[in-house]
Amino acid sequence: MPSVSSGAAAAALPASSDQTVTHTRPTVPGRQGKIEVAPRAIATVAGRAVAECYGVVGVAARRPRFGAVELLPPEQYNRGVMVRFAEDHITIELYVVLEHGLRITEIARNIMENVKFAVERTLGLRVVRINVNVQALRVTA
Repeated sequence: MPSVSSGAAAAALPASSDQTVTHTRPTVPGRQGKIEVAPRAIATVAGRAVAECYGVVGVAARRPRFGAVELLPPEQYNRGVMVRFAEDHITIELYVVLEHGLRITEIARNIMENVKFAVERTLGLRVVRINVNVQALRVTA
């Protein structure tokens, strides 16, 4: 099982939907406790942070279905958020749909800041990279 230990370096791990990150901290002197967080839970935290950003229409699936981009409901954000673990930090890949007519770079920067803050605050692990992939723009008449 993949693990991230506080104070100790863990081996670099490939991304997979069934991995969990284990954060081990002493609870009682001489004893260890562990908290396991599934990538799906991290994806949900990241996806909700994305959805709160101005200019974001929603989280999109990584791969288009039948040539069309699919917007995901909150319970399926893990299909549009890829989480990778390495040593004591996390890398997140996001797939989003944005509103047309707004500055894409500013929205992407806001997404990166929001997601980094939300994940670091929730997990206590360092997020070193967030990649934002704009799958589509929504044009409203």
